[in-house]
Amino acid sequence: MSGDTPDITNDKNSDPVLIDKDAPIRLALPATLILERRIISRSFWSLPSWYLHTVAIGEHLAAGEALSKEGIAVGKSDKGDLFAWSGFEVTLYKDACERYWHALIGDKPLVYVICRDKTDDMESGNTAVHEMQPTIVTVDYDDASASAETDSPVLSAPIPSQLYRYMERFVLTHYQPREFKKRTRRNWSKDVGKPENSVLPRGDRENTENQNEG
Repeated sequence: MSGDTPDITNDKNSDPVLIDKDAPIRLALPATLILERRIISRSFWSLPSWYLHTVAIGEHLAAGEALSKEGIAVGKSDKGDLFAWSGFEVTLYKDACERYWHALIGDKPLVYVICRDKTDDMESGNTAVHEMQPTIVTVDYDDASASAETDSPVLSAPIPSQLYRYMERFVLTHYQPREFKKRTRRNWSKDVGKPENSVLPRGDRENTENQNEG
């Protein structure tokens, strides 16, 4: 990222909060969303394309900050312009801890931002808006997948280290992974020669019983 990008993801005072097991069943973390707008150019046209740059999490962000309806330009990356939307929250729920657990132990844990495509607003003459408006930020793949099925744009990026630590602490406090128990395999060799355990079509079984009676 270029040097003129502000450092709004400062990791100072980023130790995870200690969560009491008797605490509320959810944890809301203030968040600022940083989206990257790239222009894809071809011979006779150009098209904006949006990406999730990062999600800034922490107590140093104002939890009560008013939701920004429009993205604020905060700098540039090597590939495009950066815009910030503040006033969001990443909410962790106790009953979703198993999904969080699988995300944490996966190869590439992701954070998702569900958006609304505002292209129609721009075509109607309202040029003050961006093409993309974030609506929800989540770490739950099921929520993101459900939104994608309704054709809502869903952007994703690797979970930043600070959010990862909050998730990890929350999961370790509220969730105990189920112990894997290997199923005992049945010794089928002991059943060889036992007619009552033979699997035969009904007609063949009746013929076999008649032969035994004869």
